[in-house]
Amino acid sequence: MVKNFWLDLCFNMMLDYIPDDFTIPETTEKFRSVITHIDVIGDNFDIAETKSNDDIAKFFSTAGIGHKEISNYETALDYYSKAVSIRTQNNNEKSLGLVYNNIAVVYNIKAEREKAIEYYFKSMDISRKFNEPPMNIAITYNNLANVYLGCYCYDDALKWNTQALELLDSHSLTDNPLSVDIYFTQSSLCYVNENFDEALKLDFQALDLLQKHFQEEHSDIGSAYNCIAREYFSMQKYSIALDYYLKAHKIYEKVYGEEDSDTAEVCGSIARTYMLLDEYNLALEWCLKALQTQKSILGDEHPEVMLRHSFISDIYEKLEMFDEAIKNLIIILNFFVKEDYTVALKDLCDRIADNYEKINNYSEAEKYRKMGAEVEKNE
Repeated sequence: MVKNFWLDLCFNMMLDYIPDDFTIPETTEKFRSVITHIDVIGDNFDIAETKSNDDIAKFFSTAGIGHKEISNYETALDYYSKAVSIRTQNNNEKSLGLVYNNIAVVYNIKAEREKAIEYYFKSMDISRKFNEPPMNIAITYNNLANVYLGCYCYDDALKWNTQALELLDSHSLTDNPLSVDIYFTQSSLCYVNENFDEALKLDFQALDLLQKHFQEEHSDIGSAYNCIAREYFSMQKYSIALDYYLKAHKIYEKVYGEEDSDTAEVCGSIARTYMLLDEYNLALEWCLKALQTQKSILGDEHPEVMLRHSFISDIYEKLEMFDEAIKNLIIILNFFVKEDYTVALKDLCDRIADNYEKINNYSEAEKYRKMGAEVEKNE
């Protein structure tokens, strides 16, 4: 089964040691403490020799979950792929549904929406085929809704969230703590329709349900605080919003760590709130944290990373640090040129020119004015 006795022994120990619930901070730290041993074992399996061993498939799948929770997304996908290979060879189709769902989660974090949708549909087809519990199917419906929300397909998001809510209602699952993500998505749909009061009402209902079942440090309570903050922010109640964003960040940082997409997102929200409270230095501090994490997850050249650079340049302009604003704007410009984006390219050139003029570098300002005029001419 494993290439030598030592690995065999470690493997059996590891199956007992891998945590089942990564939403509890202690279990995430537990995984971090054994990750080296897990990867040594993972690197020494020969799938061709172990295709009938479901324990190894479970090991690969759980190791994938652990790596996802500590933001090692490519390693997580590699482990999931190994689990899929074994379970496919064993014709264990039913158990593939959960693995496909976990793969979709990672692709959604990486903002690869089409792949996320593909794997959620695979997971959903298996759940339906094998009459999985209604809660499992409702969660998959809602996961699809969240992906569609992420790519601004609000009608599709509403369709799948509505189906999830109908399943909860028809099977008396509305008070199940696993249902809170479905309520968060419902809240988000209210938010995009600018129905902030209704969104806030749903957020507090979800928070009340969670606090009946979990300790304060649970990740879903952090999500509730994050949603509540979003609604207060949209209602221009920035000080209240900031309080809830900071509560969410405290939980996310403890549960997920600093190098996590959810932690990065709330850092960005805190930065945006400080910006509107005219606390520019604090806004910069939090935005740079968000940028660092986003780059480690998405890479240096990604549209969402460019949006972060744009906001950082806004802050530098407020601080009258025009050299730093220019550096960030030129990063965006180079990305636009490389990807052949022409929308807003002239405005970007003019903005760079404006910043050069503020530091009395008129030759560079003129260079970018001409570049913007050439873009406009060729449109």
